[in-house]
Amino acid sequence: MGDLYFFKGYDPGYDLTAALRYVSYSIWSTSSVTLQRFASAGVQPITFGAGLAIASAFTLDRVGKERMHSAMENLQGFWSFEKLLFFGFGARSFLHVMADAQSGVNCIALCSALSEVHNEHAAAWILDDLWKLYGYPPQFLPSHSQLTALVKACSGVLSRTEFSHICGTMLGHTLEIVPTDMSNVEDIAKALRGLFRVSQGELARITVMGGNNCAFIAGFAHWILNLKVYVGDEAGRLIYQDSDLEEVQLVVTYCREASLSLIQISSTTYILRNYDGMFLRNQTIQESNLTFRTPWDGCLTRVFGTDFTALTKAPTILGGFLGSVARVYQALALGESDVGQFSRATFINFVEPSYGIGFINSVVSTFPELDRFTGLLDEMQLALNVSFKEAVRIIERTVLDLEQLCQCDICSHGSTTMICKVALAFSIREMVATLSCVTRDDKILPAVRGIDMVHSRQRINWQCQSKPTGRPLLATALDLGMEGVYGKDADRITKFDRLSHPMELFSGYGYHDRYLAVDQIYGGPQYCTAAVSSGLCYFLDCLRSISSHAENARTVHIIPGPIQMGDKQFYHAYDPPGISNEPSTEPAPVQADILEGFQPTSIIRQARQFDLKIEMLGTESAAERELMVYYRATLPGGPVIWLLPGLNSKKVLRATGILTCKHMHCTERLVIPCALVRQGWLVSKESDVRTWVDASTGPKCLIWPQMDDFARCVAMRLHTSGHILVRKNECISCCTALLIDADDRRWSDGISEISMLVYSTMNGIESRTRPVAGDLVDTRTLEEYPAVIGITGEQDHSLYGQK
Repeated sequence: MGDLYFFKGYDPGYDLTAALRYVSYSIWSTSSVTLQRFASAGVQPITFGAGLAIASAFTLDRVGKERMHSAMENLQGFWSFEKLLFFGFGARSFLHVMADAQSGVNCIALCSALSEVHNEHAAAWILDDLWKLYGYPPQFLPSHSQLTALVKACSGVLSRTEFSHICGTMLGHTLEIVPTDMSNVEDIAKALRGLFRVSQGELARITVMGGNNCAFIAGFAHWILNLKVYVGDEAGRLIYQDSDLEEVQLVVTYCREASLSLIQISSTTYILRNYDGMFLRNQTIQESNLTFRTPWDGCLTRVFGTDFTALTKAPTILGGFLGSVARVYQALALGESDVGQFSRATFINFVEPSYGIGFINSVVSTFPELDRFTGLLDEMQLALNVSFKEAVRIIERTVLDLEQLCQCDICSHGSTTMICKVALAFSIREMVATLSCVTRDDKILPAVRGIDMVHSRQRINWQCQSKPTGRPLLATALDLGMEGVYGKDADRITKFDRLSHPMELFSGYGYHDRYLAVDQIYGGPQYCTAAVSSGLCYFLDCLRSISSHAENARTVHIIPGPIQMGDKQFYHAYDPPGISNEPSTEPAPVQADILEGFQPTSIIRQARQFDLKIEMLGTESAAERELMVYYRATLPGGPVIWLLPGLNSKKVLRATGILTCKHMHCTERLVIPCALVRQGWLVSKESDVRTWVDASTGPKCLIWPQMDDFARCVAMRLHTSGHILVRKNECISCCTALLIDADDRRWSDGISEISMLVYSTMNGIESRTRPVAGDLVDTRTLEEYPAVIGITGEQDHSLYGQK
């Protein structure tokens, strides 16, 4: 492809100097490879030229250049399975085209800084106003969607730097000025233009006055432009100062909206008015909250102030609560026999740092300020060592004690305090449980608003708890499903919260509505496996490798940058809708062949490694910048099975932790008739296996002794109408004993694949069935259900407990 030239002229009706500057940064030639990288990010060449033109208006000194170089150099990425997807900024990213010139680095600095603090659409409007302030030709002004694409392409570059934290520091150590509302975008653009003039030596000093956006102006001046900054509040108290007053190049003063009208404006004074009451250019700017980050150490004190300090003065209560939470989570994660009414099926925190002593260690490592309070760690450890029932009693007692201590408008009627100590304790529990299952760079800090949103959500939960239609106290305190309660809500635990909770915490925006809308579009539960927000990519471990291990299914990775497939960038990935297990053009999976009358010790000898071919596939969806990602498993003999990563990880979490085994007094006796599946996968009505299942009374158990982790996932995908158990280290006899315990209620909550639990499959014999929580109850006859399916684990092949 030949060279491409554009922007070869300007309108004489516009300012000549501005037009010439614009043209000088817009006339250039590019290759087809460069154009391909533009297309990958959705940025048109005209938009790239516009970004260079705006960024040419300011100068980075040596310190600013070094900071940007370090930020760009430290960008990382991860490959998905078989290197189909790349998470982060890759070598073929559009970002590296921009970084070839200093004006491109300036553009990255401006766009990434704006997106760190503002919503991406608001950042685009600020660029729009900068264009107009500099008098560039309006016929060359990119559309709002194109400016947004440019901002998105640069978002995340500064996520691992101190920039957003520096901006938060400019607010002061307390949140007397609540960081919520954004200023008028035109005022922000004018203040930035003033900074640009200072950076180029056109002005010696400017003054910026107003609300919360002053923190961004100060942070940009200090960290990007390396200007000398002074920040003070309305009463004249110092917030930040990095040089003598005579050398200061930017003076920032926070003022309330009512005081701004009294200020005498000069050519070097800029006022940041609140946008409230002003015409919004686009409804997308309704997300107008500013995002400032804070270090983990001290974040609770900074966000909640004296309310948190008062909470830490009761270490027996807070420590007892958190330690008992760790004990209950441990009972569910390790499959203890007594877990009360808590639903095993909806528990998902199987990662070691999220239960037991791991949870306690996560508390003090996530929030170091808690470790400094005398007695708190000791109280947590004491509560961890009690029985399960005692831990439940401690949780109930400490929650009521917290309610007595609290002075909020919920716990103390007539009060105006909004921070609830009960909700604060619940928030600490949630953030620890969420972060213990997340892998990320420690330099990626939480958003102040994200922490506050967790508290606000827990506050609503606590407020609704006392209502007749609300959740029970224990379910609210531990965020766990309970049998017969909140059945319709149980699936949300594995469907949304794995991604939405980390996204909320690190970006400061809620995303439940976004995922719920996907159900409405496709008419079914489409599981989101990756999403990009505010420059950070969140993706489930199932995209790196599909697995039947609950620890992997629960893990979420966070890294700056977009999702990339081939030469194109994407911002969401979902399971595809409507994929069939048996494509009409492919041979059907082989029928199962079973071995009867075996001993438990023979399972090890029967376990085998399947020769499976696993591929990851991705296709673009109808929505913009969205992917449908799935696996294709080719079985021996030619059959093809489609594996959905989000759905598979959900099934794994549901099927793990159901089995219980104390590893004491275990026997070799199989409580119910069992058969090993030596080969094959399906159990149809006409098969010999079906005959065996229906030939005698009582329940039956089919066991797939898979050594291959992929094969276990294939088995779970094929069998959607029976209970699937993923065995970890439980003995086989205890596994079979569970299947006939008709009084065991652990099955009764939230099993979405089926709507009946069948304990017997033969007519004329007592059949014990139990409807599962939910709206649908299947009316099919019992003969249409296979026997309960058990899948042995590969983590521990010991068959018996230690006697």
